[in-house]
Amino acid sequence: MVINCPRGTADIFGDDISYRDFIIESAKKLFKLFNYSEIITPAFEHTEVFNRGIGQSTDIVKKEMYTFPDKKGRSLTLRPEGTAPVVRAIIEHKLYSKVPIKLFYVENMFRYERPQKGRMREFWQLGVEAAGVNSPLIDAEVIWLLALIFEELGFKNLKLLVNSVGCDDCRPPYINVFKKYIEPQVESLCPDCRERYNTNPLRIFDCKVRSCGTIIEDSPKIYSHLCSGCTQHFKAVTSLLKSLNISFAVKEDLVRGFDYYTRTIFEIISEDLESVQNALGGGGRYDRLIEQFGGPPVPSIGFAVGIDRTIVLMKQLNISCMQNEQENNVFVILLEQEFEGYGLEFLSYLRKHGIRCDISFEIKKIAAQIKWAEKNGFTHTAIIGGDEASSGIITVKRLKDFKQSQLNWKKDPQEINDIL
Repeated sequence: MVINCPRGTADIFGDDISYRDFIIESAKKLFKLFNYSEIITPAFEHTEVFNRGIGQSTDIVKKEMYTFPDKKGRSLTLRPEGTAPVVRAIIEHKLYSKVPIKLFYVENMFRYERPQKGRMREFWQLGVEAAGVNSPLIDAEVIWLLALIFEELGFKNLKLLVNSVGCDDCRPPYINVFKKYIEPQVESLCPDCRERYNTNPLRIFDCKVRSCGTIIEDSPKIYSHLCSGCTQHFKAVTSLLKSLNISFAVKEDLVRGFDYYTRTIFEIISEDLESVQNALGGGGRYDRLIEQFGGPPVPSIGFAVGIDRTIVLMKQLNISCMQNEQENNVFVILLEQEFEGYGLEFLSYLRKHGIRCDISFEIKKIAAQIKWAEKNGFTHTAIIGGDEASSGIITVKRLKDFKQSQLNWKKDPQEINDIL
């Protein structure tokens, strides 16, 4: 019986590795420019971390977490998102003693949901968390960083959506207004939204059921019910985005999937894609979360990017991931088994010069090996036989036009730089 990987998980190899590395390396370069340092949290946490952080009324906590008891009966959960574990780490290690804190992560997450293209039960995210700054300036910088990541990856026609979900002062009165508006039609909502009506009404805005969207289409929006402090903060954020020449649209019904968000929230989508799977990344402020975890009041903001979704969209849009690949590389062809030692010496020479290379581990016809080298992305071949081993001169052939060069690699070690 063949054993396959569990449903909703995948083996990552081939082109997907190239895409994944390209995305992560591109993001890490930007994180360094913006002065972020890396944090790695455990793959599982005490369940309370997510119950308290994400919110009991969210779909993630209610339906999607992988929760299990350990051998002593303690409840543990595979992390479904990155912010709550980072907040736990900030408090545990008292990282808040020196603010601002700028952290980034690249980690796998786990959610029990229906697998589909770009959405798996085990998935990879990269994200940032910036803590200790209340100023709208950090909001603008974090949003700027998110937009730059996708520009660096080669995405065009991006649309940045921003909104404010208010604070503990203005959100409760708005929720009362919103609930009063939809109360006459509560029974027409989908089962999930009927429950959200009592537990977390704002989540109704994120429902994908068409009938629910129709019911709330003309409802009051929180954007029009912000207190003066939230209004001023959001105006400052949008003004700073304009200073950076970042195009954006205020989407008054934009919400995010976690209870911890306050004030600024944002999302970036690709306008080249019409499906609901066009969201590339998003995030927002969470000014009360560290305090709710038992730490001091530390205003914070962050975002997350789904690496798997980004790979899917890059492929759909034919965006290349080869920009940072080694341009020239060599496949070494052996004519006889007796030259294997000499071939390894030559591989060592190439690799010391930073040149990606490989060797034919089996003796086959030259034509077949050249064809294999072309198919697997090699730009040059080097053939080693008796003449090459005795003279020390190797013929290097460029595959795109079959131009040949003689390399006296032992006598002139630097000559390879002129040939490739």
